[in-house]
Order: sequence, then structure tokens, then C-alpha cells
Amino acid sequence: MSRAIYFETVKALERQAAGVQTLSRYARSSAKREQVLTDLLAKTLEIVGADAGAVLLADEGAGVFEFAAVQWVGLNPTEASAREKALKLFRLKLNDGVIGQVHATQEPVALPDVSKSAVFRKDMAEAVKYEIKNLLAVPIQTEDARLGVLELFNKTPKGTFSASDMGIAVALGYQMALVLDVHRLRNAAVELAAKAGAAPAPAAAPAPAAAPPPAVLPTSTIELQEARRVARDAQAQLQETRQLLDTALQVQEEAARRASSLADELTRAKAMAEAATPAQQMTRLLRSVEPIAFTLSVDHILKNFAELVGRLVNAQATQIFLWDDRAEQFTLAHSTVSTSLNKGLVVAFKKGEGLAGFAGERMELVHVDDVTRDDHFSKSIDEVPGVLTKAVLAGPLAANGRLVGVLEVINRRDGESFTGEDGVSLAGMALLGAAALEKALTHRALADSARLTLTAISDLIDARSPTESGRAERVRQGALALGEALSMKEKELKDLEWSALLYNVGKIALPAELFTKRGEPNAKDRELLQSVPVVSAQILGPVPALGGVAKIVRHVQERWDGAGSPDRLAGEEIPAGARLLAVVDLLESLLAGGPGRKPLPLDVALKEVEACAEKQLDPAMVAILLRLARANRLRALGRPR
Repeated sequence: MSRAIYFETVKALERQAAGVQTLSRYARSSAKREQVLTDLLAKTLEIVGADAGAVLLADEGAGVFEFAAVQWVGLNPTEASAREKALKLFRLKLNDGVIGQVHATQEPVALPDVSKSAVFRKDMAEAVKYEIKNLLAVPIQTEDARLGVLELFNKTPKGTFSASDMGIAVALGYQMALVLDVHRLRNAAVELAAKAGAAPAPAAAPAPAAAPPPAVLPTSTIELQEARRVARDAQAQLQETRQLLDTALQVQEEAARRASSLADELTRAKAMAEAATPAQQMTRLLRSVEPIAFTLSVDHILKNFAELVGRLVNAQATQIFLWDDRAEQFTLAHSTVSTSLNKGLVVAFKKGEGLAGFAGERMELVHVDDVTRDDHFSKSIDEVPGVLTKAVLAGPLAANGRLVGVLEVINRRDGESFTGEDGVSLAGMALLGAAALEKALTHRALADSARLTLTAISDLIDARSPTESGRAERVRQGALALGEALSMKEKELKDLEWSALLYNVGKIALPAELFTKRGEPNAKDRELLQSVPVVSAQILGPVPALGGVAKIVRHVQERWDGAGSPDRLAGEEIPAGARLLAVVDLLESLLAGGPGRKPLPLDVALKEVEACAEKQLDPAMVAILLRLARANRLRALGRPR
């Protein structure tokens, strides 16, 4: 029974990965949000199997839900439009009905019989003359934001929604959130570029037109809350059950010698198999892939995916190679035992080279029990330090029809050959890993493109002053070094990075001659320069994705002692990002010099910064800056490009 459950679980993972891959394609769509959501919902109904569904997005400011998309399978457009209009007449509060419950708890809900639910809003179903028998509602959320709820009605072709359906719906709901996030980021970048381009040009020296910003690439998971109510040793139990059953098959060949041991193992395996329902065993395995499904960090996915696959097939070593379309080669991205990455060595090879390259070229699983008898084996590719390679399983990582990389496992820990079941396990996990990696790699490309766009804008602003060329990029690097030393969260680091690039965007509203004057600025000039943070915040504030950035930028000229501007905040009232940016900005200014100011040597500049602690600057930030600078970790500052 456990073997059947195991293979059903692999099939569920494949179905889920296929659904995630399908929905991730919509991140590339340039259509309007409403159309994208309608298409996403239609695909979700098809993948999960539901007769109707709705996407409701939360308006936290107004405290209500918005019907962003509604779909009925097989309904003619006229009747569907009439039902949609009737639904939109309802003003659902964020705590109303099943939807409000899911949004508040961020936990999925399945109702096999809605008539037995006290919170189900039957008045809405009656208004559109649609009988709802059962429903499934899951949150639409990213790692740090609640966006809304996906609700599916009436399981098709019959029956009620299962735990497997719930797992797939949760993954697709998360994928919807990522697609929405891509559209939000893309629109934010467009708005920002438009604002920068629409700002008044200086009369004295018009700035050259900026080159078109690089194309912002789009990006593109799962969580099943039922797993929280079962034992956390799920994967260990399933793996142990599998190992015991494999042992039982081997024991049959020597039953006389190990009869008593076999009886004990079978009894234990049966007890574990009966301790959980098939749905619970499946959800436990799904839970084990959470570390790769709920992150957009490529490094985290590589590490967790390699460890998960290694445990699943009991491998001695696991390697993941990523494919580079431009260079047309594979590069070692992660190894559970190799020290090559730590030493900075690059392991790169073409398709067809080594067993890994052979798997990537054929786009199918490669299973070799004895590498000494296979001409494709390469010591430089398929062997890792401290491990004598005997057997290899290698398979392609492909998502949306595109090669992402190759997954390779080396030697079983028990010394046996890899089995056909190991191959099925690796192929099933490769689908999920490839989808997660493609999503994260796309997100990284999006972030890189957004950063390059912002860098181009900041360079255009800095170009107005001969002494400021490249300043924003240097401050960005210094600010990130300090933020990482403070163990800031990923979202805080991103806001900090964008703030460093954009905190002077308000300069586009100032006269160009102000930046070419020699000597100390007069009172009027100082007043104009002091207005830059406020103007910058006014430009950035209306862009939804830059709310945190605008807050940092506005307060970058505040002082620790409360004598700064514009709001005379003091101490920790000043946002941490603004306090950090002020410290880095001052050191950069001292090292780079400016109109009427010569660049200072590092030791002299550090003494100047230290003297400003507890007056102008946060003393804790200053202390960390001094430590990093003296450890030569702020080399980017003060080097004009």
C-alpha cells in the first residue's frame, strides 16, 4: 500500500508542477491585469477540476474585496456577464464569509457540503441563480503580502475537493500572487521611468535623453496547511517506510537467515503505513518540498532542492548544473560535497560532455550502474572530491519547454545500484525543482533589470554634476554591505538598494547651474539642496512598489539629535534605512570630494564620520561602518567612475 501511495504522490507532484509551469507563463503576458486574471482562473478551473471560480483581491484601504475575475465552465458569454455583474453588486468586507476567513487566517478551507457551514454566504449564490454544493478557497499570497483569495465551486466531474486538489490550488494561488507581483513591478518600473522622463528639464543645460531602460523581465509554490496538524516527521516516516520495504524485498532471498528481522521490519512498516491516511502521507511529502516552493532565492532553492533529492534517493552526493543560453554551456551551481564553488573554481561544460551533459543533450534520464563502462563519464564533471563515482542518475531540469539545467546524483549510500523507483523519484522531483528554479531565475533577472533601469536613471541625474558621476552606484554598494552586516531582511535590503539609487531623483527639478557652481553654496542654494529628499519622496511616493523607498528617501537628511530636515525626527524615530544611508552618503562625499572640496584619505574621512556620531549620525551605524571600512569591505566608496 505504501508503494502505491508513494507513486500517487509523485504523480500529484508532477500534476502540481505542470500546473505551476502553466500559470507561470502568464507572468510574461503584456495584457491588462483583468484579462490575465481571467485567463489564469480559467486554467486553474481546468487543472484542479471545478465548475466555477472567482478571484477576489483585497483592498486593505477600503476594507473590502474586489471581484477581479469570475468564471463558469460552459456558460455562454451573455449569461456569464450577467452573473458577474450581479456578483459585483455585493460589497464584501474583509471579514465576510468563507473568503474573509481564508484571508484572515491565510489557511485554505474546503467545504464538502456548504449547507453545513455557518459562514457560507448563500445569498450570493442565490443572487446569480447558481447552486453551490461544495467549495475550495485558498489564499493568494506571496512571502510578505496578502493579496486576496481564490475560490473554486463544485468539483468536476463529480465528488468533492480532495487534499490533493487543495495542495494544487494552494500552489496555483501562490503562483497567481507571483504573476500579480510581476505585473505590479513592471508597472512600477514603467511609472518610475515615466516620472523621471516627465520631470522639468533645466533651461541652462538640458540633460541628454536617457537610453530606453532595459526590458524588465517578468517572473513567475505550495503550502498545504493540513500538514501543520500532522506529525512533523512525515518525510522521515515515508522515507523509512520505503527503505524498510526495499529491505523486505532483499530479505526474501535469504529468508532463513533473517526471518525474525524481516517480520519486525514488516510489522513496523505496516504500523507506519496505517498511522496516516493516503491524503496525510501525500501532504507530508508535499510539506517537505516547502523550502524550495516558498522562496524566490536561487541559492536557497539550489541548497534545499539538492538536499531533498539526496535524501529521497539516498544519494552520496548531489550536483545541480544550470544552463546558460548565451554561453551555451552548463555551470556547476551547487554540490552537496564539492569544494570547487567555495574555492571560486568554475566547472563548465557543453551539452553532450559528461553524463550530466549527455542527459541535458538527450533531455531524458540517464542511469549508469558502472561509470567505468560508459564512455560519457567525465571525472571533471561527474566526480566530486572525496567520492569515488560508481553509479550515476542524471536528468534534465526543464520548465515551460526550456532547459534550466541538469540534476545529478552519485552513488547510493548503501552501496547498492540506483533502482527504477529512484529514477521515477528523481524525474518527479526534477519537474518541481525546475519550475521553482525557473521562477526564481526569472525573478532574479527581473530584479537585475529593474536595478539596471534605476541605475540608468540615477546616472542620468548624477551626470548633471561633473563630480557626481557614478555616485549612486557606489552608495548602493556601500549601503548593501552595511545592510547585510546588520542582517537586514530581503525586503529591507531591496528598499535600501532602491533608495540608494533614487534618493537624489528630486535633483531633476533643480536648475542645472546649481551643480556646476564652484565654492560653498549660498543660502538659497542650500535651501534648494535641502528640498531634494522631499521632492524625491513626492516623485516616488505615488508608485505602489516604492512606498518604503519614499519613506527612507524623505528622511535621509534627518539628524540623530533632531536638528535635521524635513520633519526634525530624532534617534530611532528616523527610519533605519535613512539612518544607514546618511552614514554611507557622508563617507562617500568625504572620499570623493566635490565642488570646492578635495577628496580625503580614508583614515581622515573615517575620523570625520566618527566625530558626527550621536550628533548627526546614528552611533551604532557609525560603529559598523568603521568596522567594515577598516576591514576593506567598502572599497567601492570614493572611487569616481
